[in-house]
Amino acid sequence: MTVSKYVPIGQHICFLIAILANSLLLYLIKIRAGTAFGRYRIMMICFSVYSVFYATVETLTLPVMHIHGSGILFYVNSFLKNDLLWGVVITSRFALYRGILNNSVSVAYCACFAFCISTLATHFVFRYIAVCKSTKLYYFDGYKLYLWFLPPLVMFGAWATTIIFIYVPNPETRDFFRNMTREVYEENIDQIAYVGPVYYTWENGKRQFRLPDLLGSLVICNIIGLSFTTCIICAYKTYKKLNDFSTQMSNRTRALNKQLFWTLGLQTLLPCFTQYMPVGLLFVLPLFEIEVGKVGNIVGVTCCLYPAMDPLIAIFMIDRFRNCVFRKDNQSKTRSGRVTALNSDMYSSNQ
Repeated sequence: MTVSKYVPIGQHICFLIAILANSLLLYLIKIRAGTAFGRYRIMMICFSVYSVFYATVETLTLPVMHIHGSGILFYVNSFLKNDLLWGVVITSRFALYRGILNNSVSVAYCACFAFCISTLATHFVFRYIAVCKSTKLYYFDGYKLYLWFLPPLVMFGAWATTIIFIYVPNPETRDFFRNMTREVYEENIDQIAYVGPVYYTWENGKRQFRLPDLLGSLVICNIIGLSFTTCIICAYKTYKKLNDFSTQMSNRTRALNKQLFWTLGLQTLLPCFTQYMPVGLLFVLPLFEIEVGKVGNIVGVTCCLYPAMDPLIAIFMIDRFRNCVFRKDNQSKTRSGRVTALNSDMYSSNQ
């Protein structure tokens, strides 16, 4: 048996949709967002550009994921699958650096996931401050706006470091996955680029825990949990504020903030089912030796869905984007709306 042909087909389709949808969103941001979106416009642009990059890395990887016993196998199924040295000759005595180079695409893909969910959390923090603490919007002025991307970069670095120094191939994991990869995927574990933890092995009827692998998974699960918790807390407080009609806020500004809030809400619900839960289960199930076999390959497809569907949510949830796509607005109305929204945005920012 090998990987189902539908898995890479689905991944490539998601890549094409991601490129087209994010390109359309960037165009709509340019012609319809204007200054009414304030500083959030820049964050939307950065996230959309990053989504294109993320989708590209996914396509270069075409990840295959498989839970086997107490281990998780993640290997590259693209044209880079057997390109272990990536054109660079490394001697055997530099085994650690060879492992880093051999699996650089795998590491990049995994770390990009961390950056993606962390950036989404940053979006929620921005909406919370814009709605609940508008006097603090100067935190996003000028260069300060770009400093908000430092936490996602830290998460990116933490995830990448975990993969590089803990999950890179070693003799123990190769032996652990060897028979499974040959029987299930008809692959030679010595000839494919892969990463993956093994939580414990059995010796003389006793579990022998591999503490570095467990520690690495703890770091990864904490990153997922921290990002998701930040989204939930900020979403709850923002929702309460938007529904507090005693707060002075123009109807247009309140409507725009609600649109952006519900857009972010759906943009969190989507990765909850395509990224948070599937990836979280991948790291939890092996603790109990719950094998799902090739069903784990679905995670490689669901993760590809996110950069493809995320921009569609913004396009169809924000009325000025949706109306432009379906040509329901006219130029005079648009110009008037821009002026009104700008005045409302400036008013709400000074509260």
